[in-house]
Amino acid sequence: MRFHRAIAEAARNPFLIGTLQYLRQFLHGATRVTRANEARRADFARQVAQEHALIVEAIEAGDAVRAREAAKSHMDNAIRRIEQADPAFWQQEGAQLARPLVEGWPAGS
Repeated sequence: MRFHRAIAEAARNPFLIGTLQYLRQFLHGATRVTRANEARRADFARQVAQEHALIVEAIEAGDAVRAREAAKSHMDNAIRRIEQADPAFWQQEGAQLARPLVEGWPAGS
């Protein structure tokens, strides 16, 4: 979360900061799920570190297009990593961590 907040603050974009503050309630839980999944797979953890590094490099270079593409790729890859999670993950800690994110949603959503 600190990484994402630092990017929003560096952008000096009040809309981005406000949006991130609002989404934080959801991102914190989602990040816990993704980090728990990544902790089970060293390749996932390496991919996340590499993706974050690409985002930082683009920002440091002042390349907004490359930063946006790197961030989009990171989000797409996060979804892919969740889809590739070991079924045992969802039968154990994944289900427990994800439960607060989906409680109250209509069935089938």
